[in-house]
Amino acid sequence: MNATRPIDPLGSIDSTELRILHTLSVTGSLTATAAALGLSQPAVSQRIKRVETRLAVPLIERFGRGIRLTTAGNILADHGRTVVSEIDAALAAIDDLRGERAGTLRLVGFPSASATIVPAIMRKLAVEAPEVALQYREAEPPEATEMLRDGEVDCALIFDYEGAAELPAGSAFFPLWEEEVQLVVSESRAAELGGLGAAGAPAKLGEFAADHWIAGCEKCRGHLLAASRDAGFDPEIIQETDNVPAMLAMAAAGGAVALVPGLALAAARTLPEEAVLVELDPQRHRTIGLIAMATANESPQVRLARRLLASVDGTCWGLTPVGK
Repeated sequence: MNATRPIDPLGSIDSTELRILHTLSVTGSLTATAAALGLSQPAVSQRIKRVETRLAVPLIERFGRGIRLTTAGNILADHGRTVVSEIDAALAAIDDLRGERAGTLRLVGFPSASATIVPAIMRKLAVEAPEVALQYREAEPPEATEMLRDGEVDCALIFDYEGAAELPAGSAFFPLWEEEVQLVVSESRAAELGGLGAAGAPAKLGEFAADHWIAGCEKCRGHLLAASRDAGFDPEIIQETDNVPAMLAMAAAGGAVALVPGLALAAARTLPEEAVLVELDPQRHRTIGLIAMATANESPQVRLARRLLASVDGTCWGLTPVGK
């Protein structure tokens, strides 16, 4: 071996050769190293000799009937373990990124999100991940969580009133926004209470204990019952509908009042002329977030959904980012 040969500062050793030396330090055998890396033994020996020539230092030596790494070989093997680990991590991250750039994202969401948040996601997908197909289904939270549990979707966009969400075992909830829940009454009913509304003072929910009520979906109905109990009364529910525009029209017609979240109001786009929004004191809120099954390694689809949702500006619908 030419001990005076200068070291080539560029390209002296590559990741495959580092893998060989690290694996050799573990196995102690050229044959076992070749098998572990899917190479032939001559190829492993040739790679080691090539590095020895470039670095002008021996990396392996005879030891009994076998071989072992020299001091220089052990140095490269130790550092090689770190380098190879970093390379593997980088390649894994690229694979994950590739997973976010193709395939199908299966998402389920509730009706008012379908008209607001979901179109915003679709626009972002078209720019950031055009190869990803959004497979969207609409369902209220109880059904949506069942779909997640049964593996029909990758993640579910749901709402949660006052921490009352029942999540599938082994799932994780990622809160995104908070929104205010307001009371919708007719103009005549607002006038009876001193002109409540945009220019009026907030109202106590108990002031409407004697009113008839309109209830929405199962979770919204549950929130109405919980809120009224907090205010000391049981609401007399005479109308029920999941259709928010219909609920607003019913409230505007008089004879019943309803609790409506901000996103639902935004999805309806317009408030009937005879309807009035009343802020509550104390305020009632709803949280909107994403749920997915908790795993050691988050799937590219869930990671993509979380990233896209985090970039959606919900202030135009009256949503406040959680934690702000």
